[in-house]
Amino acid sequence: MQLRQIRHFLAAVEHGSITQASVEQNVTQPTLTRSIQKLEESLKVTLLDRGRSGVALTRYGEAFAEHARIILNGTAHATADLSAMREGRLGHVRLGLGPSAVQEPIAAALSEVCGERSDLFMSLDYGELAVLMGKLRRGEIDALVDIWREGLDEAGLVVTEIGAVPMVLVARASHPLAGRQGVTRADLAAAAWAVYDTPGADAFYCRMLGVERSINPIRIRCALPGMLRLIALKGDYLTLVALSDVAQEVQRGDLVEIDSEVEPLSSRLCIITRSRSYVTTALRFTVNRLSGAMRL
Repeated sequence: MQLRQIRHFLAAVEHGSITQASVEQNVTQPTLTRSIQKLEESLKVTLLDRGRSGVALTRYGEAFAEHARIILNGTAHATADLSAMREGRLGHVRLGLGPSAVQEPIAAALSEVCGERSDLFMSLDYGELAVLMGKLRRGEIDALVDIWREGLDEAGLVVTEIGAVPMVLVARASHPLAGRQGVTRADLAAAAWAVYDTPGADAFYCRMLGVERSINPIRIRCALPGMLRLIALKGDYLTLVALSDVAQEVQRGDLVEIDSEVEPLSSRLCIITRSRSYVTTALRFTVNRLSGAMRL
């Protein structure tokens, strides 16, 4: 198995066409075809189904494509890391930032890190936790920072808590429960909810409200916390969000905290890395600074 063969295979997968892949890879079509065939021979499986309309992954191809991306990402990263080590530089670190990581202490820490070390270069990616988790597992980013959500798969990961994110139960000022004192769990369960969409959402809210799974108050599920804020502003929905996401709206009085018998909640802000990957000096340096900044 050669890296060139893996690149040719992934190019064919991306384009769905041997012809287009050969153009991108700057080789002839027969050369690229033979390269993929040799890869299949070395693996003793068929990776691609060839047809008149192009190529498609077989079930073996689907499994290998994920490994292939990890191999190429790891090779590129290793080359860059060794170059940095040889030249005595910290090098490059790639971080994924989830919605809950967009906070002033984190921004200040990242700015300070790069200001302190001119030999450190940083790439910041933003997205939903599920998307960033996929990039982390494929080696496209070195670490990600976000709230750890219940129900996520921790296999192969190191999850390090660096701080607590206060959560608040809010609704718009005209919501029927706004302004009431001592709102009960039964009152909350009878209301409509808009919640962050995560694998463990149903179990979490039913447990928090003390209701059976068959009584589900969740009306809207959303993968974007910013949209939850807008939904709460426009309709009679309760939502549980990070205080930092709605601080301005609460200060203005557009959203109000619901005074309920539910105890104050917080979520775990974490740095997540792969357990079996080499931790570069640049990544270790950055993670230590972030951890220290959030624990002040």
